[in-house]
Formats: sequence, structure tokens, C-alpha cells
Amino acid sequence: MTQRNITRYTYETTSFQGWRLSICRKWNQFTKYFSDRQYGSEEAAFEAALQMRDKIFEALQKNPSEPRTVFESFKNSGPEKALQSEETVAAKS
Repeated sequence: MTQRNITRYTYETTSFQGWRLSICRKWNQFTKYFSDRQYGSEEAAFEAALQMRDKIFEALQKNPSEPRTVFESFKNSGPEKALQSEETVAAKS
């Protein structure tokens, strides 16, 4: 259950169990963590990370010269806000 830009984090020495989404474009880095506990299961957290990754990729295709703007629009959003963030990026371009 691995996908590009999504990494599983399961360590015995930490209480965090979940997925990390990490995307880098033009020296700009976007990282977001998806906790199993927050989403209810490992599978649900993975799906949330996958949905956000796909929305970010769509936004980057529409606005490839401004990855910082795209990343900032997704910075504080969960998967339920991803569509709203995409619309914000489209309005700025």
C-alpha cells in the first residue's frame, strides 16, 4: 500500500502512527502528516493522504510556476478542505 510521495510512519518509540505526505517542487517543500488515530484507521489515513496528494498535483498542473502558492493553500487544510484550497489557487492565477 505504498504510493509516490506518501511514506508510512510506525515507530515503537513514538506515539504517532500514520502516513506522511511530502512533495517538493522548485525548492519548495510541502509536508503533512495523517494520523491513524485522527482518521480512525490506517486505511482511512492513507486514503486521506492520497486524496490530498492528488488534489495538490492537480493544482500544481494548473499553476506549475507557483508551487509555493499551491502549497500554502493546502497548508492548514484537511482532505475535506482540499477542493476549497484548489479553488483558492485557481482564483489567484
